[in-house]
Amino acid sequence: MKLKVDKISRSFGKNGLKETSFELDEGDFLCITGESGCGKTTLLNIISGMLHPDNGDVYIDDRSIFNDMKEKERTRLRNSVLGYMTQGNSLIPDLTVWQNIVCPLELAGKKANKKMVNELTEKLGIDNVTDSYPSEISGGEYRRVLLARILMLDTHILMVDEPTSNLDEKSAVIVRNVLNDVHSVKGKSLVVVTHDKEFLAFHPKILNLI
Repeated sequence: MKLKVDKISRSFGKNGLKETSFELDEGDFLCITGESGCGKTTLLNIISGMLHPDNGDVYIDDRSIFNDMKEKERTRLRNSVLGYMTQGNSLIPDLTVWQNIVCPLELAGKKANKKMVNELTEKLGIDNVTDSYPSEISGGEYRRVLLARILMLDTHILMVDEPTSNLDEKSAVIVRNVLNDVHSVKGKSLVVVTHDKEFLAFHPKILNLI
């Protein structure tokens, strides 16, 4: 599945995303970097269809997500094709970690595989907090739960916004290893916004926003 970003831009006063284009072929791993305020998160929000650009378009297999799809289809796109892990605190506070992880899958009409959830939470080092609530876990655990929730959807393309930001090195290593496995073992396409030098050194395909 191919992703094409064609001359998209979005302004927010004096800041925003300047005209940006790139193509992501199936199995690519793209790192996006740049100074604060250059529009990295804005770019991911536009690709996911959550935010409309001022100019340009986004294509999935040559189909425009803004001109050829309605909002309902863009929502389905985020559940089946584009998995998007944001920086924000988006876990549901009244649900346990386990329930948060399987919730998007169930909302998409799919049944959670208990064995798969167990394997993923163990790999991410959060298997000991699955019965806890978001307020009861650490910041590093919270970020890994967000990642587990997106990975369970098993989308063709995975977009992750600063996956190792504010994590201790032990947690960062776990996240890097899991994302690298998703790419190299499962062959998924990844778009990762990051300032993590380990990611940037390991994956040479880099888009530096100005």
